[in-house]
Amino acid sequence: MARKEKKLKSNEYFDSFPVLAHFSVECAEKILDFMEHFDVNRLEEIKSGVHEIEHKADEVKHKITDKLLKEFMTPIDREDIFELLKLIDDVTDSVEEISLKLYLYNYEELPPNTIPFMESTLCCIKSMERCLEAFPHYLDKEAFEPYVMEVVKYEEEGDVFYINNIHALYLKEKDGFKRHKAEAMYTMLEDISDKCRETIRFVHNIALKNI
Repeated sequence: MARKEKKLKSNEYFDSFPVLAHFSVECAEKILDFMEHFDVNRLEEIKSGVHEIEHKADEVKHKITDKLLKEFMTPIDREDIFELLKLIDDVTDSVEEISLKLYLYNYEELPPNTIPFMESTLCCIKSMERCLEAFPHYLDKEAFEPYVMEVVKYEEEGDVFYINNIHALYLKEKDGFKRHKAEAMYTMLEDISDKCRETIRFVHNIALKNI
């Protein structure tokens, strides 16, 4: 007889994790589209548009948190659910920070290689979302582990982007203010990938606790 697949039961909490992650995807997609059609006159528009998505994410998170506070039984440790909700929210906030800084620092042009760096960052966020979708199947390595490794791959790619671009920046850019804005952009993008990996590392730890 074939072994029956074991997985975490479908539950509103597990369903909500990829839903929240998708807000991060939406924010990143909106920013990437703006970068690909960069217009300095639309900086406030992109700031407001991304904030609107982030605000919707906060509303969903608050509803889940309110339910969690009243719940008697939870499918995994209550503290783990709170922490995972926070980690996913941190990713969305980090993506929003890009649109905010674009406006605050009044970027008149994008630093070199910003778009491919943003594309890689978006891939990392999407991999995080897929990993959260596969979370209930964590005992099936073929269904879960590939997405964990995808996040790791894109986070490491982000590290390479960051190191190479910061090095080139300090070799070539003599304008201190341009260098500051470029370094801020590269740092924000690298931080998003780091937060995605931190989120999935925590998910992996939850899975190991519940084997």
